Amino acid sequence: MKNFKILSLVLVFTTFCFMSCSSGSSPSDVVKKSYELIKKKNYEAVAKLYVKKNGEKLSEDEAKKIEGLLGMASKEIEKKGGYKGITIDSEEISEDGNSATVKHTIEYDNGKSNSETSKLLKVDGKWFILFTMN
Repeated sequence: MKNFKILSLVLVFTTFCFMSCSSGSSPSDVVKKSYELIKKKNYEAVAKLYVKKNGEKLSEDEAKKIEGLLGMASKEIEKKGGYKGITIDSEEISEDGNSATVKHTIEYDNGKSNSETSKLLKVDGKWFILFTMN
């Protein structure tokens, strides 16, 4: 009986770890993750959260473009006193479950905020932010 309780506890803990460590479980999770990575100035990791309209990964040039833009955005965030947090206002997943729109508000330490909208695409069961620049 004691071994059964220990085994059950290990199973529950493992399941919890797996669920909490998996990234991209929802479109909102990906948007939140992108802002946390921006806060940490890990632009390369943020760029990996993006895909093209057809679901393909970004080319090296496109990823570098995103990283550069994120660096500029980070400077703007610093001008606003830093990034305080993000609030998800709404998440709409398409009927086919393969695309989503996340409306969110970015809050800054200076008390100001910005409303944003992110489009996402599901590729191989994971959510990615849609890269729409030319």
